[in-house]
Amino acid sequence: MMDAQARQLIGLIDNITYSFGMQSLEGRCCNENISHGEFRALQVALHQTICTMQDIARSAAVTKSGATRIAKRLEEKGLAIRQQDHKDGRICCVTPTEKGQTLLNRIEDQLMCKMREILAAMDPAMREILILSLNAFVQAAKPRGVHVNPQREMCCAIEEKDTLGNG
Repeated sequence: MMDAQARQLIGLIDNITYSFGMQSLEGRCCNENISHGEFRALQVALHQTICTMQDIARSAAVTKSGATRIAKRLEEKGLAIRQQDHKDGRICCVTPTEKGQTLLNRIEDQLMCKMREILAAMDPAMREILILSLNAFVQAAKPRGVHVNPQREMCCAIEEKDTLGNG
């Protein structure tokens, strides 16, 4: 019984990933000039107080060197700024630029619109069951004993000159 359920769940997750994935055939997210890994990195950078290469690596499921390449591409596209931590030079933080925030908001709006259409087609009770079930599944899938995003001191505060277009 458990094997049949596992096989069924694998198929469902595969269908969800395919149907609701943000990748176009060209490998761009939501038909924008950004990869899915870049989108995830930009998203974590925007929604966290600080964002290190390790945070990007975790969010995009890549190595730290892969995260560095993603951050470099974001910087080259003018979507983010990389800065060394002023307290620990070994740490590099990533902060979205205004252009990056605008792009991320546009992509998130597209995804929300798509999801609203799908949810509107569902019975309200089934929507609640879906959300509860997916939350339970995600919680069960999380590694045990790992504390996610502990409170940390703010690093890499962008200096005034950087916000004036010098960085």
